[in-house]
Amino acid sequence: MKKKTLTSILAVPLIVAAASGFFYLNKDQVVSAQSETIAAADKATNSQVEYIKISVSSSTYSDSSYQIRIRDRKNLSEVTEDYVGGVLQNKIIVSEEGRRVTSIGRDHVTGKLVGNTWILPVNLANENKKILNISLMEEQKKEMKEQNWVKSLRPQSNDASLQEVVAETNLKKETVTIDTKTGLPVKREVFVKDKEGNWTEDSVRVEEYKYLDSMPMNLQKMNDEAEIKEITAPIKEDKLLKG
Repeated sequence: MKKKTLTSILAVPLIVAAASGFFYLNKDQVVSAQSETIAAADKATNSQVEYIKISVSSSTYSDSSYQIRIRDRKNLSEVTEDYVGGVLQNKIIVSEEGRRVTSIGRDHVTGKLVGNTWILPVNLANENKKILNISLMEEQKKEMKEQNWVKSLRPQSNDASLQEVVAETNLKKETVTIDTKTGLPVKREVFVKDKEGNWTEDSVRVEEYKYLDSMPMNLQKMNDEAEIKEITAPIKEDKLLKG
């Protein structure tokens, strides 16, 4: 089994640690993939707490691996969790308006969760504060608008709110199912060409987006089972260390 790396989710990364062409005929109407995607993206409802879950699978692996990211733009905090086989592997909590970072990971030898927490210098904390004000949803909508979608079609589904768009090059094809009520993707499929020139599935991402009333308190807590140590921020000259 090849080692897998979860794709990071959207937008400018927080400072944490040393890290239109073709048309088609549908229901007697000619639909532009690009214009429909933009129109749908503009419908999304705004909220201060945003939840994103990305599950990834491919032809080389298949397990319960996913990433959850929740950003609270009102209280300026964020929690990111990575799961492999349904088990928490990594967790990053950015709190105190971007000042404090807590990084938790699973020790590969003992299997226990261990972590460190630190306070960033003022200049880096201020950068985090700016980033935490950015809407993850709006960034995703922006990405959807800027992609050069070349085809638009209705997926095989009873849900009339779903729209499928395609971006294609000579070697890669990406098919995205969009919820036209929100303008956000619900599924991405990536295809690559094999030696015979046929499209074969490379990976599938199932994406879930929600607006929450507040940040779930249990996500902000330090895991009871994790040993957390207070350390000096791993930086040099107010810049993050590499590695």
